[in-house]
Amino acid sequence: MILVIRLLPATRVHLRFKSSTTQSSKSKRYANSLNLPKTMMPLTMKDGAAAQRETEIQKTKEFQMLYSWQCNQVWSRSFVLNDGPPYANGKTHVGHVINKVLKDITNRFKVLTKHKVHYVPGWDCHGMPIEIKAVTDKKGQHQVLSALEIRARAAEFAEDVIKEQKAAFQSWGVMGDWENPYKTLDPSYESKQLEIFYKIFEKGYMYRDYMPVYWSPSSQTALAEAELEYNPSHVSKALYVKFPLQSISNQLLQHIDDDSCPVYAIIWTTTPWTLPFNQAICYNPSIRYCLLKESSTQSFYLCEESFVETMKDLLENDVHVAHTFEGLCLESMVYRNPLSNKDLPFLPGDHVVSGKGTGLVHTAPAHGHDDFAVAQEHNLPKECHVDGKGMYSSGVVDSLLGKTIGEDAEESVINILEPWILKVEDFIHSYPYDWRTKKPVIIRASKQWFINVEMLREAALESLSKVKITPQQSEKGMLSEIYSRPFWCISRQRTWGVPIPVFYHKDNGEPLITKETVQHLCSLFNKYGSDCWWQLSNSELLPDGVLQKLRKGKSSDYVKGQDILDVWFDSGVAWASVLNDFDGQADVYLEGVDQYKGWFQTSLLTSVAATGKAPYRQIITHGFATDENGKKMSKSVGNVVDPEEVIKGGKDKRISPSYGVDVLRWWVAHSHHHQQIMIGPSILRQLNEDVFKVRKCLRHMLGCLDDFNPDVDQVEYRYLPVIDKYILHVLYTTMQQIVEAYECANYNKVVQNIEKFVYADLSSFYMSSTRDRCYCDHRDSQSRRSNQTAMYHVTKALTSAFAPIMPHLAHETHNYTPHSVKNKSKSVFKCGLYDMKPEWNNPSVLEKLMPVFDMRRNLMEEIGNENPIEFDVVIYASPRLRHLLQEIQPEETSSSSSLCEIFQTSFVTVLDEIPNIIPEDVSIVGGTAVLVDGDSTNRNIEVDYKILVTSALQNICERCRRYTAKTTNSPCSRCLETLASDWSS
Repeated sequence: MILVIRLLPATRVHLRFKSSTTQSSKSKRYANSLNLPKTMMPLTMKDGAAAQRETEIQKTKEFQMLYSWQCNQVWSRSFVLNDGPPYANGKTHVGHVINKVLKDITNRFKVLTKHKVHYVPGWDCHGMPIEIKAVTDKKGQHQVLSALEIRARAAEFAEDVIKEQKAAFQSWGVMGDWENPYKTLDPSYESKQLEIFYKIFEKGYMYRDYMPVYWSPSSQTALAEAELEYNPSHVSKALYVKFPLQSISNQLLQHIDDDSCPVYAIIWTTTPWTLPFNQAICYNPSIRYCLLKESSTQSFYLCEESFVETMKDLLENDVHVAHTFEGLCLESMVYRNPLSNKDLPFLPGDHVVSGKGTGLVHTAPAHGHDDFAVAQEHNLPKECHVDGKGMYSSGVVDSLLGKTIGEDAEESVINILEPWILKVEDFIHSYPYDWRTKKPVIIRASKQWFINVEMLREAALESLSKVKITPQQSEKGMLSEIYSRPFWCISRQRTWGVPIPVFYHKDNGEPLITKETVQHLCSLFNKYGSDCWWQLSNSELLPDGVLQKLRKGKSSDYVKGQDILDVWFDSGVAWASVLNDFDGQADVYLEGVDQYKGWFQTSLLTSVAATGKAPYRQIITHGFATDENGKKMSKSVGNVVDPEEVIKGGKDKRISPSYGVDVLRWWVAHSHHHQQIMIGPSILRQLNEDVFKVRKCLRHMLGCLDDFNPDVDQVEYRYLPVIDKYILHVLYTTMQQIVEAYECANYNKVVQNIEKFVYADLSSFYMSSTRDRCYCDHRDSQSRRSNQTAMYHVTKALTSAFAPIMPHLAHETHNYTPHSVKNKSKSVFKCGLYDMKPEWNNPSVLEKLMPVFDMRRNLMEEIGNENPIEFDVVIYASPRLRHLLQEIQPEETSSSSSLCEIFQTSFVTVLDEIPNIIPEDVSIVGGTAVLVDGDSTNRNIEVDYKILVTSALQNICERCRRYTAKTTNSPCSRCLETLASDWSS
């Protein structure tokens, strides 16, 4: 390279840039001689094109038969994911998308890594919500339906929903055994459920008892903790009530002026409807209480010491403390309940705590867990006088009979008690609601079936200690649920479900449940389904022959039970039916974080009770979908996102365009592990653009590989230029990170690594750097085949990397990629995760290029927005760096070396010495580069360099559009050589 000389000091000088008119006169004379990208893969994702392509891909044999194909492979490793069954009561929503797609990503990655996947989709089909939706009509005719009519309608409703949901799940590309799903209404499933019920009963973990349970008047059934959701804005009527004392301890009497002075115990309650059933006032012996005197009325009041100031505000008169004493002094005192006119006792209770209320707790045994425990200890009445609809049925004054809790019961009680009430106020607090009907529940004592969680707790926690929980920080949620749950109420008072297989003796009500009776019922259920409980006679359900062997009388002595099993028991025993071939244990259960108190827990409890071990080796959780502002989706708010609309588009495609399935799946993976998985128009637009960038990058590489035959044209690694080795090294390390992220179920990190590699390493650097070589070098030259070799490996590896997340794009890309004769499979999943060659892991390549990249950054800062092709550079550096540069570019001046590709300039010259004479229009870029001293201790050393930047000295080549031509009317020597070779052939 010849420099026009002028002596200058080593300072930066303003560059004289190429005239834009030079670039504008472009000739297309040589366009046909270029190796421009050619591919049949379409680029557009607009106007429903993506969704249409995906639909066609789903129809292919390779896509449809993948699950059955992998089931038949002779692979040494297996992977079992047990499906938490969605509830068959409505249309699919984005929450379903999150759950099903995460499972599918997990399964598809396992297939890629040659694991034989077992994934049987399932549905939860029983329960009150389905029953109500199926049978309710506006005319009220549903109220006179028989049990079998209700069950027939509910079954039909559930099957219709399953059909609809199944089609949606499949349209999302979810792979599974769709021909043989499990349904909790299947006879075989119901029969297995009875077997597990008896195993748990036989081991002593199950019992029937009369005790308070959460009861839903709106559903008319008992509920378990898992079926509650808490409304933080519930408003209760709270009362301060004074109960007159009938008998007072001597210690208090001496502080009362005379026997005629009335003395009252003050209680506070947020459930005034329970006051008619008050049986005691509880106190804490270790709390300090006060006797207050109201001067104007000469009345005395009892409350705890910390409540005195509040009490003064309530009475609004001159009140002072007459005496302070320990709670122990309240022992044996008696008060009168104005509603029942009964004299009732003061009783000690550990559940009474200071600072909450008045320190004196109203006790209604049938309507509180602590209340019931006190009643048992002191032999108080425990009868429940509230029916299943929440209505007073007995045990109250006539004016209250028929009043309903939540409607008119509270107000009626308040009216009767008015003379005894100090204050009524609205109290806003968190209160349990039926999570299906969204209405308040009550606590109501009744006879129910329970699993003793306290008895199971130690074994459950021991089993759970062997389970991996992802993310790990959510483990506390599971533990706290088990620690806080004393029992699990498993009986329900509905029709649509699996009946509890128990008969009751007509005379004494004792339950009959034996191995023989349950085995007989199992055979009937397996043959006829659970409808037979209502279809068959007592003698068919409980044959005399079975009873005679047991010496239990005859079938006419018994009546069958009316309760069904909790739907959480239904789904919780899925392991017994689905995991038979895997010793009842799956590798993974994957559900939302709410399932720590739901399916995760009920599955654990039933499995530990029946088999002594957890039904899973790992739990993976995910968050919930919200709108773009983090708000819960609601039809009334209008922020619901319909997955079908995301895929196919809405009525107005300008507002709701069609994005296709893969964009939806990309959203799921991109957002995984966020507590709030936000979705909305702007998020979808951005993710669609991200997927388009990936597609665009892949399509470019496929176009460059149009004439590449991997069996013939691949270049051995040792002959690859350093920049090609570099991209393979980056590919190797990126794939390592991607595989690690998949293994840890960090799918958002998979997406992050793919995006970084595609946007930064491929699009912004490698493809733009090597475009000239690919387009302009001779089609069969080693330089071009080297570039194609690298892009071939990148395309294959990248496709397998995102295949679990975007299987449709992967299928499409795979089938447009040239393949070896040895591997002509049309499915990327059948090929497996792309094999990374150990030689690609070459850190020395990265070490060699890092200083070059530093130099490139400084060069780009100098030329700003100008096209680097318009410049030539001359580099002078200290010997260490110079030797490294000369290793990358052996010739002194080159227009085709890896240095040229990295700098993107027309020429690069590497000099041994800095020239004394420098052209007038040269800019000098100086800096320090960091080298790894491989000869000693791999320490970093800093070396100086200078880059002399000048406007390109030669003419633009009409063919390659670089300033490498010696004359204006002829291509550069490289292009001439390529043209001559083509002409000669």
